[in-house]
Amino acid sequence: MVESAAKRILVVDDEPALCEVLKARLETFGYAVSVAHDGSEAWEKILSDAPGLVLLDIQLPGEDGFSLLRKLRSYHDPQNADREDRIRELPVIVITGRGEGMKDLFEQEKISGYVTKPIDSALIKKLIEEALRKSG
Repeated sequence: MVESAAKRILVVDDEPALCEVLKARLETFGYAVSVAHDGSEAWEKILSDAPGLVLLDIQLPGEDGFSLLRKLRSYHDPQNADREDRIRELPVIVITGRGEGMKDLFEQEKISGYVTKPIDSALIKKLIEEALRKSG
């Protein structure tokens, strides 16, 4: 059975243990979850098969989360306007170790929300449901 894009979540974090915990939690909520450990890997996965939502850590090795977020929001595909729109409007929930300054990203980079570490399961579930409802 092929999962609809809305039910697929990409978790982008450089901490393998956190990725596995998030993957397990989100799968119990009925989502199909894939994982990327840096911005480059995440970008490849998004371009090959855009998920319905991205959980994105800001502090990543190499290309950080801010760079990836800007790349998403400015994506241009002259061959496929639908794909361009889908990627540019992809709901993103930021994962961060600190909460300060995240509110500014709501307006500046159009994130759907943010969670601080350690991640509260009920809060992340609520944020994901809200973001998917608004994007759907």
